[in-house]
Amino acid sequence: MKVVKLCALALALAVSAGACGGKKAKTKVTLEDAKPGRDAELYRDAVKNIDKGNFDGGRIQLNIMINTYPESPLLRVAKLTIADSFYLQGGSKSLAQAEVEYRDWTEFFPDDPLADDVMMKMAEIHLRQVMAPDRDMTHARLAERQLKEMLRRYSNTDRKAEAESLMTQVQELEGMHELKVARFYYDRREAAPAAQMRTKEILDKYPNFSRFDEALWLHARAMADQEDTETASQDLTRLVRSYPHSEFRGRAEELLKKWGKAVPEPDPTKLAEGPPETKGVTSRLFGFVFGPKIDTSAKGVIIDRNLKTDEIVARAQAVGSRTNPGGLVTPGAETTSNSPDARPRRASGATQDVEVKPGPASETKDSTTPSKDKKDKDKKKKDAPKVLRNP
Repeated sequence: MKVVKLCALALALAVSAGACGGKKAKTKVTLEDAKPGRDAELYRDAVKNIDKGNFDGGRIQLNIMINTYPESPLLRVAKLTIADSFYLQGGSKSLAQAEVEYRDWTEFFPDDPLADDVMMKMAEIHLRQVMAPDRDMTHARLAERQLKEMLRRYSNTDRKAEAESLMTQVQELEGMHELKVARFYYDRREAAPAAQMRTKEILDKYPNFSRFDEALWLHARAMADQEDTETASQDLTRLVRSYPHSEFRGRAEELLKKWGKAVPEPDPTKLAEGPPETKGVTSRLFGFVFGPKIDTSAKGVIIDRNLKTDEIVARAQAVGSRTNPGGLVTPGAETTSNSPDARPRRASGATQDVEVKPGPASETKDSTTPSKDKKDKDKKKKDAPKVLRNP
């Protein structure tokens, strides 16, 4: 009996302690009474916490600021700073959440001057998770898709050259992945059709791939094995003409002669360029073990850890004071296509261009005029025989 009483007492104490602890946790996230200038103080404290690595504490303060001061000029910047905090925190889960936050931000503020920077940051999220060419290419393909979308939507961005450079690096990685798979199919499995498909992917999509000459050579061999020497000759002719320094040039010329095809002269311009630079053994080994080195920024869109808190806050206030040309929009609203800068605009503001689409003819009629169906229904009721009930 004593044992039972002691167990009951211990359980009661544990429940009581848990309840007290729960109350303390709840008091940390509460709304404040709005005070002039308090939004800026909360933002400053949040930036300081994030800069020190207290990401959760910083996000709590930013959410308090957003909920208490919805009219604050720092609202747009605060939402963006939350996304930055996840980006700076790193790790697959935090980076995934950062992408969600950045994407939501671009949905609400598609015409903001920082929108192209935000889309660039979304691409960098995937670039930070890109692996070696013999691994999964999901993040590489997502990064390429994001960069293409950014350049399509903001063709006049001042970060165009940077985006194109990153695109080249990503496509180099994807091309190497396809080439490795093609080698495997041709050398190990002796599957010429599979090798043909993989090398054709390179020839069609990655014209600046550093091993383009090898892709031509392998594609020609795969086609020849399938008795299509005509297509193979076209590949070899292109190889000899455009890649005179290729290690496959001699063998390509031999095959052309064997098939009775003319051997072309190398392009003088390509011949004068000299052989391409090759990476050293150490560099290739590092890339194979640790993945490719693609330059991405360690900074957020707003937060830069190389700056002091006051400098970050001053920059945020400058960004917040700028007029947002598009204003806050409702994600998913219909967009118009007659904006002056060719960007899609949301049809949700009085200052924006709104495209009025006429509805069905039945919706344009006066609601007081009965429809034909209603008239027929009323007539049937009138003509129907009455049923007399017994009293």
